[in-house]
Amino acid sequence: MRSLKLIASSAAAGLLTATTVFVGPAAAAPRHAAKGTVSVGIICSCSGPLASSYTVGPPAYKAWADSVNAAGGINGYKVKVIVEDDHSNPGASLVDAENLVGSDHVVAVVDSTNNDSAWATYVEQHHVPVIGGGAVTPFDITSSDFFAAGQTEDDFVIAEVEAAKKVGAKNIGELYCAEAAVCQELLPPLRATAKAEGVNVAYVAEISASQPNYTAQCLAAKQAGVQFLAIGEAVTAVQAVAADCAKQGFTPWEEIGDGGVSKSFLHAPGLDAKSIGFETDIPFFVTDTPGTEAMVRAIRKYSPSILSSPNYNEEATISYISGLLFGAALKAGTTGKSGPVTTNEIYGGLYSLHGDTLGGMAPPLTFKPNQPNPVDCWYWIGIKNHKFTTPYGLRPHCQAPPPGTL
Repeated sequence: MRSLKLIASSAAAGLLTATTVFVGPAAAAPRHAAKGTVSVGIICSCSGPLASSYTVGPPAYKAWADSVNAAGGINGYKVKVIVEDDHSNPGASLVDAENLVGSDHVVAVVDSTNNDSAWATYVEQHHVPVIGGGAVTPFDITSSDFFAAGQTEDDFVIAEVEAAKKVGAKNIGELYCAEAAVCQELLPPLRATAKAEGVNVAYVAEISASQPNYTAQCLAAKQAGVQFLAIGEAVTAVQAVAADCAKQGFTPWEEIGDGGVSKSFLHAPGLDAKSIGFETDIPFFVTDTPGTEAMVRAIRKYSPSILSSPNYNEEATISYISGLLFGAALKAGTTGKSGPVTTNEIYGGLYSLHGDTLGGMAPPLTFKPNQPNPVDCWYWIGIKNHKFTTPYGLRPHCQAPPPGTL
């Protein structure tokens, strides 16, 4: 789900300390997987208000792991996936991280929750990398221990503004999520970026996935002259906002993207005709490339039920690609050559990747030690005649935020 946490708050950023590559804190020894198995943990908000976006992610990741294991594993090691549902609760999320790292001895964590600020320091202190996942998090752009598998949130605002410009919209409306306090941090960079790009932010409001309707926000946005409306909420809320606005005769261009879009949008009033947006990785509805064909085969074989879910969305693709990234790090490193897999080997494998697209599934990924590694690329998407489209082709569009806007 597009959490819209564009910039880490000073409190969140303060949770992270400098990291020395390959060497954990003096008190923490490298973590080892059991011989023959390498364990990875997923922390997911798979229940709670954002579940409609997140729930398809872990099954897609497991499908990747099952397909890898069926082919003999990686360097002789099978991948064990352990999923923890934090129920959208920060305290439970920290306990999940402690269980995964302290008891299950995972060598990597997958971030599919909005509550990662509860455990970011903990996993860093234990020298465990966070590799991909469906969450959009500020730690991808502030921490050297988080490794995004696609576009990072520093780039969301410029992508949003560029989408508005593509359809000729001059007035933007922004509805941001109430479930996470940092969601509102989108607003200053949005206003700064819009001003730099000659676009006006005409209306902003906070919404929640649980409110009964969005009529008031729709009417206010309509009165403000909004031509392009971005809705930063879970899949079900995005559809509900669009439907309520359509009932009021308000049909602006709708921004769609990330985990906040699903195949149910194709017949959703207000979304089925005037939608444009972006995805962090290759769009989930693309099925005719070698990489996406392999993904669909794996999901169809090992997690087929999510393909028929109305909430099947980019979270599935992001999670599967996160598995690809984890696998690339394992394969590029020294796993299985001198004993059990260590987190040092995972870090080393990640740092060996330079411009890697994971078989055409992701924008070019390069990770450098001792620094955050933002990914400033996205894929354009749209809806036309009740069908998803890639209006500007399948090549990722790469564009950094304007200077001074973050």
